[in-house]
Parts: sequence; structure tokens; C-alpha cells
Amino acid sequence: MTDHPFDNEFVITSAQKEQFSRDGFVKLEGFLNSSVVGMLLDQVDAESARGAGDAPAPTPGRRFSNMQHFLATAKKEVFGLIQRPYFQRGLTELAGRDLFLTYDLSFEIEKSVDKGLPWHAGVSTFGLHYAEDFGCTLWAPLHPIDTSGQRGGIACVPLHVLSAEFVHTTDLALVEVIRARERAGRPTSPQEYRDLRNEILNSPVMDELCDVHMVEYDFAPGDALLFTKNVVHRSIVLGEGELPRRAAYAMRFIDASSRYDLNRAQTLHFPSVQYGEGLFPYRQITSDYVEIGKAGAKDGDLVAQCAYFSDRDLRMVVGA
Repeated sequence: MTDHPFDNEFVITSAQKEQFSRDGFVKLEGFLNSSVVGMLLDQVDAESARGAGDAPAPTPGRRFSNMQHFLATAKKEVFGLIQRPYFQRGLTELAGRDLFLTYDLSFEIEKSVDKGLPWHAGVSTFGLHYAEDFGCTLWAPLHPIDTSGQRGGIACVPLHVLSAEFVHTTDLALVEVIRARERAGRPTSPQEYRDLRNEILNSPVMDELCDVHMVEYDFAPGDALLFTKNVVHRSIVLGEGELPRRAAYAMRFIDASSRYDLNRAQTLHFPSVQYGEGLFPYRQITSDYVEIGKAGAKDGDLVAQCAYFSDRDLRMVVGA
């Protein structure tokens, strides 16, 4: 294979494998070279400009100044990155399996305005396969993160302290709670549904537990964090300091042998159907898991073979 500007000599260590197995996450220092960082910044800027009309007003308490999710969008540069030998070797060595790229996401938080996301586990963006199937996220901040200064990074709770495995099933069970309230003559609202979902990991007890055990890293552009879908994590506010904003790019991967979960997709889509109309309709961050079914996928089909992914070969991350 010829030289590529995204190539890197990065090698996974035994200590990193041990940490990933124990904690469910690991920092990969220098995993992305400067050419990749520049490319991802260009992607964030382009997607932010495209989604500028949907961006929330800059008021305190806003989650993100811009957050974009993509499932079917072809990205030549991103596909070029995940096909680099070091990238494929590193991720498969840590995950212990071949992987398939489903989503890529861009995030931006504005200094002293955006609060990001509370404790969560990415239920929606891992909603296209069975709960027991493996999934992980590669998260790459594109600006420096100083935990003793402006911060603005991400906090994770080690798996040996708390696993979010139960969240991927409990979150869906909340739909029946909503239905039961409706059957009992208690009209529900989008905010009520959001509050129920949020309380799974953000009750006073859970919030204190997570805060006590959380791990937060410094990052330089080029560093990345790999964590499984069962790692409880949250955003850290970007405080006062030199940076006006912090951008990050994330990629969601699933086990290449993951199966499409039609019931999970339809259940996750329930609030969009239930609260899709009105003055303040419920808006999911994504509904592509339903679109996969509309494109012909049946329950139990291999996600990587679904017709929805016409560029499926470019999304594969395969070990040696």
C-alpha cells in the first residue's frame, strides 16, 4: 500500500489493551497525525455551516453550539482514515474483533455557554443493533483540553465501577411506562419522556457516584479516546480561557457481526411518533435506525450487509 498523508506509526501497547479490557476506555496519545486533525476540523466546520440554521440560540444551558449526526453520508476523507493499516490494526487489537463504522458525529461547545450532555451511554446512536452486541466510540477533541485549566473534555466512569449495560434495556422499557400513564388517563409530554430517560443515570445518587469515580484526561490535538458503548460518560463544560470553542469528532463502530434489532429501532422511534406534532414536538437526534428497516433490513440481518450502506466495504475495520 502506498504512503498516505493519514498514515501513522502508532502501536497499541499491552498496558492499553489491559486498561481497555478493565475500564472500557483508553486514551490513545498521538493516534491521529496533524493531517488527520486538519481534515477533521474541516469536516466539523463544513457540517457546522451546513447545520447553522438548526443551531440553538447561544443561551446559557444550551447543550451544544452545533451537533451533527451522520449515518449514510459518504465521506471520502473519513473512509480514507479508517482504511489506514495502523487504524485498522489498533482498533481491532483493542476491540478484539472486526468493526463496522455506522455513525460519525461532530460536536462543538462554546466557552461558558454550552453544557454538553449529562451522564449517558449513547443509546440512540447504538440503537440499530442488539443490546448485547459490541459497540465502541472513537472520540477525538480537535483543540487542547487542560483538566486543570479551561477543561471542556469528557469524563468517563470505569466499567468495573458502573456498566451502562442495563441502560440499553432500561431506556427502551421507559416507553411502556409512558404507554401505561397514557392508558391510565395521564397525558404525557416530550419533556416528561426526556426527564425519565435522563433520570436513569442522573438521579442524585447516580450523579454523585459517577462524579466520585469519573476519570478525566488532558488531550492534545491528535490524541483520542476509545470507549465501549457500556461506558457511562458526560461532557465537561469549557470554562473561561483562551479557547472560544472546543470542537470534537467522534466515530461509532459496532461489531462487524452485529445484527439489526427491528424492535429496538421501532421502540426508540416511539417518542417521535407519540410527540411528533404540536408546538414543541419531540425530535430524536437520529432516526436512521428506522430508515435501515425501510431500506429492506429484517430483524436479525447483519447490519454491515444492509442495503442502506451502499459504501459498506469502506466502513469495515478488519484485523490482520
